Amino acid sequence: MFIDTHSHLNDKAFDADRAGVIEKAFRSGVTKIIEIACAAAEWGPAEDLCAAHNGMMRAAFGIHPQYAEELSPENLTKLSGFLKKDICAAIGEIGLDYYWDNSKKEVQFKTLDAQLAMSNSSGRVCVFHARNGKEAKTDNAYLDLILKLKEKWTLNNHKRARGVLHCFSGTWEDARAGLDLGMFLGVNGTFTYKKNHDLRAIIKKAGFANIVLETDCPYLPVQSMRGKRNDPSSIPEIGRAAAEYLGVKPEGLAEFTSVNAEEVFF
Repeated sequence: MFIDTHSHLNDKAFDADRAGVIEKAFRSGVTKIIEIACAAAEWGPAEDLCAAHNGMMRAAFGIHPQYAEELSPENLTKLSGFLKKDICAAIGEIGLDYYWDNSKKEVQFKTLDAQLAMSNSSGRVCVFHARNGKEAKTDNAYLDLILKLKEKWTLNNHKRARGVLHCFSGTWEDARAGLDLGMFLGVNGTFTYKKNHDLRAIIKKAGFANIVLETDCPYLPVQSMRGKRNDPSSIPEIGRAAAEYLGVKPEGLAEFTSVNAEEVFF
């Protein structure tokens, strides 16, 4: 049993064959999927998609840092309504992204603050996005995110984890800080990339008890599918690669990561 904790199946890349992709994923051994709706225009379609696969899909609703300028009283009211729905699994993905345009930090901070306040008041866990700038020493999204969480995030959901550091790509210090704040690390196709030795070492140090599996589809395909569209059916391959590197049986890793995903999202 595998769970894909981060997909974008409403992306236009799946417009031609979305139903077939989802069916293939379930045939491959994926039993549940978290759909990420991180812009206002995505919230309604995500609700509809998950409702069509009741019990097998849930959604995270939020405003991605790329869309930080969508922050408005109207959208916050709308988002608050989606967070009350049974189909909602989390707020996300939210956070900081300095890679493309780090000049908008203040807007990103305001958007993040507003959504952390919603997490605190609603009890919803969070899926976090952190991407460093091209000069990570001066534009460190992980450091700024961790500092912001320590200051603003008071959520107590009475569980072992209260969120996920999605598509983790930071240092061991970043990972340790995230774990200390009650987060799992999201492991996806980047784990299989030939040059990602440092990431694999960090995940091994964190241990399989502290990770969940994800695809971030249609992005970040596994090594064997580089350059092609990703989808949730690649989760078993990610799981096998992680199990081999971590020195555990694939079925054991599937069980542990699924228990983690169930705890935080279901």
